[in-house]
Amino acid sequence: MPWTIAPITLDDADEVGGVHVRVWQEAYAGLMPADYLDGLDPVAFAASWRERLLEPRPGVRSWLARDERGVVGLTTSGPARDEDAPTPCQLYAINVLARAHGTGVAHALLDTAIGDRAAYLWVVEGNDRAVGFYRKCGFTDDGVRDLLPDTGTPEVRMSRDAVTR
Repeated sequence: MPWTIAPITLDDADEVGGVHVRVWQEAYAGLMPADYLDGLDPVAFAASWRERLLEPRPGVRSWLARDERGVVGLTTSGPARDEDAPTPCQLYAINVLARAHGTGVAHALLDTAIGDRAAYLWVVEGNDRAVGFYRKCGFTDDGVRDLLPDTGTPEVRMSRDAVTR
């Protein structure tokens, strides 16, 4: 395994904030307004991570994946945030730098975040790479749609039952 997975700590906040911004800029180019993506601020993202880590919400957990060059991905999961949630567990995010695509790190982050539990997530419509990944992991489009508040970008909800192995 060329990377390790560990809980995100306060010492990681600056690096995680920068990676979070880079992943969004890589993954959502052409799907979200360019001026919005260009305006994402790694310092603000780092501050947001510090706040989350200092005042954690019950049941919410965040992990990072690190290789020899630094953080390559992150994930967060926790209790469902939607009133009509199809499961009690929500995968809030998996963010992986393009340089780590195809390495298995996203699968490892998913396993760490939710394991075999039933869960649901939101994915930006048109993010075909992510949709394909989630389908391989047993998630299906459950027909629910929403718009991201900051950009109006459409999102698709996907869910899965518990995985039996």
